[in-house]
Amino acid sequence: MIAYVGQTRSSALAAYLDQLGIGECVVRGELPARRPRFFHDNGAFRDWRAGRAFDVTRWLRDMRWMSYRGIVPDFVVVPDVVAGGAASLAWSAMWRDEVPEPFPAYLAVQDGMTAAEVAMHLPRYAGIFVGGSLGWKLATAGAWVQLAHARAIRCHVGRVGTPDRVRWARAIGVDSIDSCLPLRHREHLAAFVAALGGDAPNAAVLEAA
Repeated sequence: MIAYVGQTRSSALAAYLDQLGIGECVVRGELPARRPRFFHDNGAFRDWRAGRAFDVTRWLRDMRWMSYRGIVPDFVVVPDVVAGGAASLAWSAMWRDEVPEPFPAYLAVQDGMTAAEVAMHLPRYAGIFVGGSLGWKLATAGAWVQLAHARAIRCHVGRVGTPDRVRWARAIGVDSIDSCLPLRHREHLAAFVAALGGDAPNAAVLEAA
């Protein structure tokens, strides 16, 4: 299982994360990525929490910026509507073709969506990104993993940062996770890495976390 965390300006911490194969989550507007392995988050959740409209112009600018420079992220989360159900599926379908080739495009699933509804859209996607509320995510993620793998695509679960949830994600076969929590405090980082099965960070890395 691949893990991604937020951006860091610490060269020691970046080198440590790269060594462990932990990538970077780059939210819309944060380009360029600071490390080689990263995925691009459209920023819809951040906008939703701030009570503002999704910044389509900035998202399109990010797509073009990466495409012109030949920078290919691990995947791109196509714009979605937080807890939007069928409306989110329609919104994602509208923006799917704006993801340049060869970027892998992931469809975000949200509260209110059914497997049957999502399955109709999957031929156009390289993966499923499980968003939504925490309770819904914990209750349905296993089914989304099964749906993705049945279609020979990947499944990512967002905001998985505690050790218990990392172990849960591994147990149900999730392909990748992300969280900003490990970079908020050194204890969070050490616990996150341990749950992933990595070596504990040294003093220099912990100082930077």
